[in-house]
Amino acid sequence: MKKLLSALFTLFVSVQALAFTMPWHGPTHTLTLGLSQDDIAHVEFFEPIVNITLENQDYVDVLVVEGYQNRAFRMRALLPQMATRAFFTGESGNTYIVVLTTDVPYRAFVKIADGEAITDVQRKAAMEFGATDLIRAMALDQDIPGVLRETYVIPSWFKGAGITFDLSEVWQSPTLTGLVVHVRNDQPRANEVNLPAVTIPQTDEWGTLRMASMENLRLAPSGRPNDRGILYLVFER
Repeated sequence: MKKLLSALFTLFVSVQALAFTMPWHGPTHTLTLGLSQDDIAHVEFFEPIVNITLENQDYVDVLVVEGYQNRAFRMRALLPQMATRAFFTGESGNTYIVVLTTDVPYRAFVKIADGEAITDVQRKAAMEFGATDLIRAMALDQDIPGVLRETYVIPSWFKGAGITFDLSEVWQSPTLTGLVVHVRNDQPRANEVNLPAVTIPQTDEWGTLRMASMENLRLAPSGRPNDRGILYLVFER
């Protein structure tokens, strides 16, 4: 019996670790949950639910799970193909509109998280790192919570001393802007990137240039190996 309980506990922990997290981003955000007629989905909210309204009770079976203070529910589709809506009212007064359907992939364990709270935490975390941290993240191609990263391609963004600079990415935190710039030597001879002398086009939204970094400043002649490099720029607003 002890071995069985231990195995069940291990299974439960494993399932929790594999739980799919679905962020809720406010009253206008509709969540979509995939259900199955053959298997039960365990769905947990981040706050107690005080009322549930099903658009069509013949399409889905919803049961409250004991021991979770009305935060967890077991759901199963009653038809092989169906779609309906459910309205979950939380203790805070928030209403979570959920589309329950067999038209999207079924997940056995779903956790609905407060997306607004997650965004706030990420924003605060982004406020705590500096220009060096941002350059390090860009160089490692490593995402940072709270930093918006987007492709922003401008070929031949600017040129100087036989070198072409192509803008490829913009990273935005609440206080910093990072740019990833691909650099290539256009000359048939070796060329060096002189960072202090580089004249960088700027916009008011980026702020003041605080840091520039490039691993390979001396570029090989055009067309040969190592004739290119990557320049990282950080502006402070």
